[in-house]
Order: sequence, then C-alpha cells, then structure tokens
Amino acid sequence: MSSSRPWTLDEARRIPGLHPLLDGPGVGCELILEPGADAERAASQARQAVAQLWPRLGLGEREPNLRAHAGGLSLTVRAPADRLYAAVDALEAALGPEPADPKALEQALTQEADPRLLALLSSDLPIFADDEGFTAGLGRHSRTWPPDALPDLSEIQGARRIPCALVTGTNGKTTTTRLVAEMVRQAGLVPGHTSSDGVVIDGETLERGDWTGPGATRAVLRDPRVDVGVLETARGGLMRRGLALGGVEVAAVTNIAEDHFGEWGLFDLDQMAWAKLGVAAGVRPGGALVVHGRDEALARALSELNRPDLRIRRFADGPRAPDLDAWTQDGALWVRGPRGPERLVEEVEVPITLGGAVRFMVENALCASLVALELGLGLDAVRAALRSFQPAPDSSRGRINRFILPNGGRVVLDFAHNAAGVLGLRGLAEAARPGRVSVLLGLAGDRAGRMADLYADAIASLQPDLVILKELPDHRRGQPEGEMRALARARLLSQGLPEDAILDVPHEVEAAARALDATGPQDLALLLVHEMLDGVLQLLAERGARPTG
Repeated sequence: MSSSRPWTLDEARRIPGLHPLLDGPGVGCELILEPGADAERAASQARQAVAQLWPRLGLGEREPNLRAHAGGLSLTVRAPADRLYAAVDALEAALGPEPADPKALEQALTQEADPRLLALLSSDLPIFADDEGFTAGLGRHSRTWPPDALPDLSEIQGARRIPCALVTGTNGKTTTTRLVAEMVRQAGLVPGHTSSDGVVIDGETLERGDWTGPGATRAVLRDPRVDVGVLETARGGLMRRGLALGGVEVAAVTNIAEDHFGEWGLFDLDQMAWAKLGVAAGVRPGGALVVHGRDEALARALSELNRPDLRIRRFADGPRAPDLDAWTQDGALWVRGPRGPERLVEEVEVPITLGGAVRFMVENALCASLVALELGLGLDAVRAALRSFQPAPDSSRGRINRFILPNGGRVVLDFAHNAAGVLGLRGLAEAARPGRVSVLLGLAGDRAGRMADLYADAIASLQPDLVILKELPDHRRGQPEGEMRALARARLLSQGLPEDAILDVPHEVEAAARALDATGPQDLALLLVHEMLDGVLQLLAERGARPTG
C-alpha cells in the first residue's frame, strides 16, 4: 500500500440496485483505515482520487459518497449500469495500491459497454438484468431474454408489475415473510417468497439455503406462476448489492437488535436501523412502510428518513394507542383497517404464538397482517392464515418447531441467534418448570465481545440445567476452532452456572443428541440450530420425536 494512502481497499463490488449510499447503479468498496489515521483527511483523499479518474475514463463527473464509521470508510460512486464490472476495476485502480492504467481501463469499459442494455434499463418500466438475462415485467407478467439477445424497447412496452413486499429487520424476518406468503395463498393467489431458508413458490422450495439478497428476488420475479412477491431482504445483501427491485407496495422493518455489528460499517443500533431502513427506497410514492412502533432506534432513524410520500404504519404488542395501526388488547390481535379498528383473532388462535407465550411471534403476526393489508389482501385471508399457519417443519422450518419425545419430553427447535431472540423464548423455559431445561448454544465468530456476552447472558437468564456448547464451522469468521465456545463457557460461569452444567460437544447434531439424552418425561430441550437443521430434524425423527405443530 502506498504510504500516502492510509487505508486498505476491501470489498470492491458492483451495486446494481438502490442502496442506502447510492441512488442508482454504481460501485462501492470499504476502506479499512490504518490505526490513528485521520478519517476526514482520508475521506478527502479517496474522494479526490475517484473524482479525478472517473472523468478521464468517460464515466462522468461523479462525486463519491463517503460514510465514516469506526472501522474506516464506506465509499460508493455512480457508474453506468452497462459497465459495472469494468467500473469495479476502475475503483480498485483509483483507490488500490497499484497505479491506474487508464488505457487498459478504457479498453475494458469499451468492451463491456452495451448501449442497447443501457437504453432499456433507463426506461421506467418494471425491468431488471443480470448475468442470467434481461427480464421485463414481474412474476406472472414476466418475460426473460438471454443476455446476448436483448429485446427492442418496443417489445417490452406495457410490461406489468405484481404486488410485492420487502421484509427486513434483526429478528422475525423469515417468519413474517412466510406468514405473509400464507396470507397470499389464503387469498387464492400464488405467492413467491425468499428467506434465509430458501426460495419458495406456492409452497414448493426451489432453492434451499440463505436466499435473502437480490439474486433471490430476481429468481422469484422471473417465475411466471407468481402473483405476489414477498421478499426477505437481509442487511448483507442490501449493503453489498442494493435492492433488486423498486416501486413495491410496502416494506417492513420488524425490529432492530444487537447483531452482526462490525460488518459493512455498522457498529451500533442507530447505524443498523439506518441500514435496514434502506428498504424504504424501494417503496413507491404513496406506498407504506411498516415498522415496529416501540423500537427506539427505528424511531430515531425514521426521523431522518426523507420520504414524506410514504405512509408509516406501526405495530407493537400492547394496548391501542393513537400511533399504532396494529396492537394487542384483551387477548386479541387488532388492526386499524379502512373502516377503523378491526379485531382480527384471539391470541390463542394463532399457533405460532404457542398460546400467546411467545410474544415476539405475536409481533410478527401483527407486522405480517399490516403488510398483507397493504398488498391488497382482505381481512378474511389474513384471519385464515393467522389461524392456519403452524410452527411446524413443513411450514415454518426451524422456527419454534415443537416435538414430543416418546418418553413425553418436549423439544423446541428454533433459530434464535442473538440475545433478543433467546429472551423471546424465556416464557417457554418458565413454562417447563419444575422440569429440567437443556439448551444448545453456538456462537458465530463475528459475535465475539459484547454480542457474545449478551447472548450467553440471555441463555443464563433461562436458568438452564444443562448448556451444551457447539461449534459453528461455517460461521467461524476467522476465529480459531473452539474460541467462541471458550468465550461462551467463561461468560456462563461468570453468570453462576456450575461447571458440570456446561458440556462441550462441537458437532451440532451430536450436541443436539446429548440434549435429547438429558430430556426426561417432564423436561424441555431447547435446540437452537443454525447450520445443520436437516441433520437435527433427521435425528429427531430417528428418536421417534413427533411434531406437535
């Protein structure tokens, strides 16, 4: 690295969609500053380096956007949508350690340029393009052409949209997305939804895995069966690539909690809320933004959101208040509909809340109900879905899945991966007493420090009789094997758990087996499963565990 540049260039990337730091297509990167570097001076150097090179390459007079944070600088700059790969090379040349070669960069930009594609993308029609092809229209109105056989503009006139929702937040995204999809289905329409568990069209899983980025959105919107798109949008995909879709009817932010701090320049709740509210850029004028009405970080971020053309719809678990559009009162879920307050269903009628014991699931149900209404679905479909959607592996895989062991012991399998998620399960642990409670605990490598402590403290607050520490090899994030287990053990001991109540069983399925071994007729095994869900579900089947919905 040049001694005159106090940074290391990291994560140079294309940004084809709307981004919190970019109002159109472009490129971006992270600049990791050297210890003690002057952030303001570094930002000025970086801005000047890009601003000087961009016009020389014919990329226009562009002023980069920079955001300083505890880890360095996030930088984005507009670039033509038909030359983003070469623009990444240009960004690396402008900010990297090697001197730029303008002639080679100009050649790359010329080779990639596609005026026909640029003209198509410049229209206001519902269209998108990637390496898989060019698509005009969405869902059941969609048509896709190969990248080397683009249509004429006249061929895509009249391209039509389908209703779509974006769902983000720290916890509850996947359940909310799945529940809205069920509401779509109850309305007699075909949903396509994406989540951290896969891409699903009308109940059929097309892809299994964490599909919460722009690629997943495009997969759903290219499927000609889809009437309504319900698209989970994670922070990583949003910060890395931006939104694949604009002009949607509604976006939702379930909540903001401490998780994934330190990635993409997000180091506290306010910064996370700012990033999550990036979904607002995808909502059409006059559309709705559904948010948690008692989340302080979201409230602060909303006060800075410059979108007076959006309708803000708020939900919260608690009695009716003037600022709430969905709430709980007298043991029931309510929404503010076109005709005023509407009683939806009794809490005990909503299976995912486990009789109202899991309050964050109550809030997921409130959020989903508002999203569904903004998509144009009727109250009958909303009510039917709230009553029919089961916390079972075939409908809500990995979220509050309940089982009964042959000996009468109970098992709850969930994805809770941060302190807020674990605390939401405290009612289940309390209801299990005087039986014993066993908990499966694992920590990703990017949660060292405060987040690890908060997670372990939340586990300790359940007053478990046994904690089994597992390894998450796919999520070590640079930490050596065993490091996160050691951190969790030390914190649990500091919270008063005895040494013999903590076991180390690195393999997730084997760790789950040890928890089941310790589960007697009156006991509860709380299996927090993050990587080997299929293996743990198979284990439960082999042990004769019966899903209870």
